[in-house]
Amino acid sequence: MTRHHAKRWLNPQAVPRGFLRLYTMTLLSRGPETGYSIIQKIDERTEGAWRPGPGTMYPTLKGLVSDGYVRVARGGTAGGKEYIMTADGHKALREMRERLAGLGRKEKVIAQLFSDILPPPVFVPLVLNRYREGAQQLREKLSELPLPEREAYLKELRLFMETQIGWVDSQLLSQKARAPGAGRFPQRRHDAGGGRNVVQVVSIEGAA
Repeated sequence: MTRHHAKRWLNPQAVPRGFLRLYTMTLLSRGPETGYSIIQKIDERTEGAWRPGPGTMYPTLKGLVSDGYVRVARGGTAGGKEYIMTADGHKALREMRERLAGLGRKEKVIAQLFSDILPPPVFVPLVLNRYREGAQQLREKLSELPLPEREAYLKELRLFMETQIGWVDSQLLSQKARAPGAGRFPQRRHDAGGGRNVVQVVSIEGAA
């Protein structure tokens, strides 16, 4: 019975319907691809977590061709048909990206539901891992922004991180103060002159 419920409820479709179509168009907007090369790139990008099969990939490409968003390149390669994006495809992709930009509220709601469903020992490492992975993706995207816009976001990011570091240090200090035999604890302070985070050793007894 437990296995039956696990199979039914805990293994939902990993990738939302229609996402393969959107990601395929994204790859094709950067240059020609074969169906096989798209499968390989998705597999590498997700580290094997998602690998669409030929039975899904090629009907997706066929549908994009029928819609006029993609066409088969002349000549092809030894690896099979090469597909390229059309002008209508580029326009449709821009429109889809604009629509996706408005899904932030939906993602926030889903995250809140997950926090209600999952117990802390499961939820906390899950979110920490997401932060680590997201940090790298954020760096990549920030580097692609024009300088004035990038600088504004970097300042916002710095302020956010300093706030988080302050909260983490306060939690660690509080835990240390309650622990038996508490001693001295390294705490970060902001150096107003140089704009750097400096490690300062403070006494728990004096801070309590």
